[in-house]
Amino acid sequence: MKKIFTLFVFIVVSSFTRQALAQDNAELTIGAKAGINFYSLSSDALVEDDDTGVSYEFGVYGRIGDRFFVQPELNLVSHKTHLITRTQSRAGERDALNVHYLRVPVLFGYRTDYEGAVASQIRFMVGPSISYAFSVADNNINVSKRDLHKAQFALNGGVGFEVWVLHLDLMYHHYLTSLFNDGRSEGKGRAFSLTAGLGF
Repeated sequence: MKKIFTLFVFIVVSSFTRQALAQDNAELTIGAKAGINFYSLSSDALVEDDDTGVSYEFGVYGRIGDRFFVQPELNLVSHKTHLITRTQSRAGERDALNVHYLRVPVLFGYRTDYEGAVASQIRFMVGPSISYAFSVADNNINVSKRDLHKAQFALNGGVGFEVWVLHLDLMYHHYLTSLFNDGRSEGKGRAFSLTAGLGF
């Protein structure tokens, strides 16, 4: 499954990059961004209760193209949710699960030429990503890095626009890989992020 997904992503990236570069005066924008995200889990047999957690993310990106563009990124992401699991040693105790990832999305987008009084150049973006879990904060629910799938695939989509010198992005991240690597687990991450950045 992962090989098929990787092949599909490679084909789409190649074709979309060619289209972006074929535009007259194809542009390259380099930027950095930072913001917050709201993360939760879908239903999971190992989780008795959970809620949405707020955390942070930041990263760098390169945007190739003008009207049609390709935007690869490298992000440092923290996802947090508060859980009561069915496997923890102290039953009923809730604690934060805070996982840190390196995420590499490749977004394909279309930018309008809209020029409003405040916002302009609305961008629509969609694309896949892979995230690598490199650390888990200490917690009281007996979850460590070895309990998680280290590589997690996701589909991402959203909208962006420019407000003065800032690039604002609102994105939805739909994970395709279950968070826990226990065979009984089916819970997958869902996150909304809001970031602000500068491009040059």
